[in-house]
Amino acid sequence: MDKYPVLFITGTDTGIGKTYVARLIVDCSASQRKTSYMKPVQTGCTRVPEGVLKAPDFDAVMEGNAVMNGTYEQHVPYRFEPVCSPHLAAALAGQAISLDHIRDCFSVVSNKMGLTIVEGAGGILTPLGETTFIIDLIVYLKLPVIVVTSPRLGTLNHTFMTLRVLHESGVRVAGVVFNYHCNDTPSFVENENRRMIETHTHPIPFLEISFGCGIQQPLKEFADAIVKGL
Repeated sequence: MDKYPVLFITGTDTGIGKTYVARLIVDCSASQRKTSYMKPVQTGCTRVPEGVLKAPDFDAVMEGNAVMNGTYEQHVPYRFEPVCSPHLAAALAGQAISLDHIRDCFSVVSNKMGLTIVEGAGGILTPLGETTFIIDLIVYLKLPVIVVTSPRLGTLNHTFMTLRVLHESGVRVAGVVFNYHCNDTPSFVENENRRMIETHTHPIPFLEISFGCGIQQPLKEFADAIVKGL
């Protein structure tokens, strides 16, 4: 791939807040540079009266300040109705998810002079086919990654396994986001989970965000530090 600013956002699980974090980073970055967004694979899509499958994650991010450099089909090349793993959704639709096709779409929608945010589906070992996983897409596109994790029980195992697989695959972890995606007061266990993850990922840029935080100074500093390192 060409060398220009791009970040891949993955998570330690599904429902971890990847889209929320993607929207925050896109909107934060867009105040300084042209920023585009891509969701290569989206399940749980809705078919509108015109027959088009609308991707909820993509639409949510595009309500902000992201720009479109290509068609809807290029920004979200694979869209499926069932709420399930991409490999199963694709099989049910009689399709095969092609990394080459995603790469070709990425070449169109990416910002050569700005920033492109690419959001994955589920975690890094979410299958795209019988033998292809999200990690294979990341490696194929040669993209640095932001890992979104959570405070909930089990996060230490999920986070450290994700980071180890990324490291062993030769993927650069550009940042870690600890996302309090529920509007609850953090427990002592959750605070300890945050401490452990921040300690063991240092000096990788680390961001702790609270529920509904919006764009705040820590987010700006986090995004600036990552973009400068690309």
